[in-house]
Amino acid sequence: MAFRRLRRCLATVSVSMAVWGRAFGGASMRPHAGQAGAGLGAAVPTIGAIGTPRILARVLEDVTRELRRYLDERGVRHQDCFEKQELLERVQEHMAQESQAGRSTRSEAARSSTASRFAQFGDLVDVPAQGQEEGVFIFLHGFGDSARGFASQLPNLLQMPQMRYVLPTAPSLGGMRSWFTPAALGGGGESVAVKESVEYVHELIRQEITRGVRPGQIFVGGFSQGGCVAVRAALSFPDASLGGAVAASTFLSMSRSPEAVSIAEPNRRLPVLGCHGDADGAVPSLAGKQLVEQLRNQGVPAEFKSYPTMGHAYCPEEARDVVSFLTQHLRKSRPRGAEALEQMSAKEREKPEELKALLLENGVSTLGCFEKWELLERAKEANL
Repeated sequence: MAFRRLRRCLATVSVSMAVWGRAFGGASMRPHAGQAGAGLGAAVPTIGAIGTPRILARVLEDVTRELRRYLDERGVRHQDCFEKQELLERVQEHMAQESQAGRSTRSEAARSSTASRFAQFGDLVDVPAQGQEEGVFIFLHGFGDSARGFASQLPNLLQMPQMRYVLPTAPSLGGMRSWFTPAALGGGGESVAVKESVEYVHELIRQEITRGVRPGQIFVGGFSQGGCVAVRAALSFPDASLGGAVAASTFLSMSRSPEAVSIAEPNRRLPVLGCHGDADGAVPSLAGKQLVEQLRNQGVPAEFKSYPTMGHAYCPEEARDVVSFLTQHLRKSRPRGAEALEQMSAKEREKPEELKALLLENGVSTLGCFEKWELLERAKEANL
């Protein structure tokens, strides 16, 4: 109720201010058409307009009362606010907090719904970026492992502090953590378990997009059995084009004649990196090569890297290739030109080094620019 009264008072203030402005600084101070020679008399405001300041003062008093009442009803301190502007800022601050709380509640409800739908899956480990987050890597573990097994290993191996890692855990199938049973892909096609795992990864991707992460900054990867699900999930994601997929020591199908993989239109040109050890005794290197060949046959830009003497594991050379792949496609996903300038926060625009980096990224020389305003002018000249 107080909020509705507050809105009515604020609307009245707007109207009264408009009337006041017209009376003393606007149209009524100018001669009407045909009165060009009317002299000063034409600029004298009417008696009704002279009464406007008194009306406005009463309205502003009402607004002050309503602002304080609004804050009182919500238990918000306002005794330290002596000016109407201070009260208004305190109300706006509280409204913003209430709005954020509402969004958080809706987000919690969505997570709760997701949790019940995918209750069979294990722990979801989130490893935050060190500093400013530039990308998200959703990585699926192999057969019998868990997200905990990669929580420290993967960030240490890749050494990408700007990357956030989302590490899901497979459900327990037959007493072991597994994304699907070994027979699931034996006859071609996808089993229910494979589809559920793929849908779970799709849900994790959507959660990141809801967080505000650009789809091009999201990468999906996995090791062994997890890599099989990761590639399928990334390629079939229907909502937006992702940054890329990493298939480490994995396979596409256990059938001798693999079927075509389901590919959603937005990810028809999804970059895929396949990595495999030549000495892999669990998943032969040939399976990794066949995965890449199958994707290439379907028009996917996939590449294959092999590592001599590496078994069913990982090595520093593979880590360097993965980092290079992620860095390359992260760079491509960054906004360019005017979009990048528009997305920069006010705080970032205050930093000359951020503006300078943006100009150089877009091929604009910063020679002769020593002040922030000079960099902004250069950006305007370059139509950024």
